[in-house]
Amino acid sequence: MSTLTLDQTTPFASLLSAGEVVFVVQGGKKLGVFIPTAPKPQSIPLPDFRARLRKTWGSRVFSDAEVKEMREAELEHCHG
Repeated sequence: MSTLTLDQTTPFASLLSAGEVVFVVQGGKKLGVFIPTAPKPQSIPLPDFRARLRKTWGSRVFSDAEVKEMREAELEHCHG
């Protein structure tokens, strides 16, 4: 097995670090494959949390007393 230094693969380094597989082709024939050591990271879009809050609560703002009451009820339900 032969080893290349990073200097020899500079054009491929960014692709490999992004998890991309790089094929080496010459004259239309595949000669080899560079396979990254880590799999390609999955980009999962985050939900729109603000939209969820607006849908659930609208423009309502809770007072400190209401928040305390809801929290106590939540803890009471969990523990008992």
